[in-house]
Amino acid sequence: MNFELTPDQVELRDAARKLATEVFRDKADRWDRNEEYPEENKKLLCELGYLGLSIDEEFGGSGRGLVDTYLVIEEIAKVDLATAIIVHEQNVSPRIIATYGPPELRQRVIPKFITGELEISIAWTEPEAGSDGAAITTTAELNGDHYIVNGQKVFTTYGDRADMHLVYARFEPSKGARGIGTILVEKDSPGLTVHKIKHKMGVRGASENELFFDNVRVPVENVVTLGSAESSKGFVKTLNVYNATRVGMGVMALGVAEGAFELAREYMTVRKQFGQRLADMQGLRWMMADMWVEIEAARGLCYQALAEVDAGRADACLSSVAKVYATEMAQRVVLNCQQMFGGYGYFGLLPLERMLRDVRMLTITGGTTQTQKNAIANHIFGR
Repeated sequence: MNFELTPDQVELRDAARKLATEVFRDKADRWDRNEEYPEENKKLLCELGYLGLSIDEEFGGSGRGLVDTYLVIEEIAKVDLATAIIVHEQNVSPRIIATYGPPELRQRVIPKFITGELEISIAWTEPEAGSDGAAITTTAELNGDHYIVNGQKVFTTYGDRADMHLVYARFEPSKGARGIGTILVEKDSPGLTVHKIKHKMGVRGASENELFFDNVRVPVENVVTLGSAESSKGFVKTLNVYNATRVGMGVMALGVAEGAFELAREYMTVRKQFGQRLADMQGLRWMMADMWVEIEAARGLCYQALAEVDAGRADACLSSVAKVYATEMAQRVVLNCQQMFGGYGYFGLLPLERMLRDVRMLTITGGTTQTQKNAIANHIFGR
């Protein structure tokens, strides 16, 4: 087993680190305060090819693996989670389409996602189908050369700005995962209504939205995976890709934790109380040592899970383990780092207050901690 990054990976990581610290860091507060999408950051990400890192070269991507892709995302998440999520989200849906979509659809849309000409959202969650993703009720019924989509989605990231929505729908009457497939619905489709959800706690530069489908007609050419009442294959296909990228929530949490840790470490070397630096107080030194242990453990889990995907051995249980540990770890670390700043850390003049709100989202989105623990327990007990 080789845990060392290659020279190419080091170069990729360092370039992303330089971009994050020199360009993105000072803008992060702006997206949060104004609830504004990082438009100028996204333009730069497109120019650098970061939106196609994990997409095959035949579609204009870089053809890199998930380890390489999330090395970049981790560095950006250290200073600006809202911008890191752009890279994450705009690699996931195109990856699903590139893996399972029909050839014509792949060629038609994926290159435009990579260049930023088109944006995409994942419309999966519903009011009564959150952690239970197979309980969705949105339907797609065949009518000639179109499907008629009806239903509602909620917490759709970028739903208010996406040009296309990757909609999870039930193509045939069935229960559970059977009958579920995916279809691309364009934003200007008659019968589609989008409502932005207000008062988001954190990551305010990434909007969450409700989508309402009222007899929306979608051409059959936009079907990515077809659902069948006899099989859950259409759903499982996309879930395989989604499970792999679920680790991304853990990597982004890892990045936020590292960013908070660096702020605390720097502050502790200059801040003095009781005649000595905070960095010289044994109790605080041990707190930092404990956080370092947790960060390194999370890094190992996350990148092991990603490496397994890149090797063609995706492990859904390991992905859940990595997500649970890294996201819960990040909450603890950011909170403890905030404590190092005393009263100053409680105010929004420092990034810690924003980071604490931001990281909370990662324990929920992509499957809650409790849902992941159920999946882990199923693995333990052979289900």
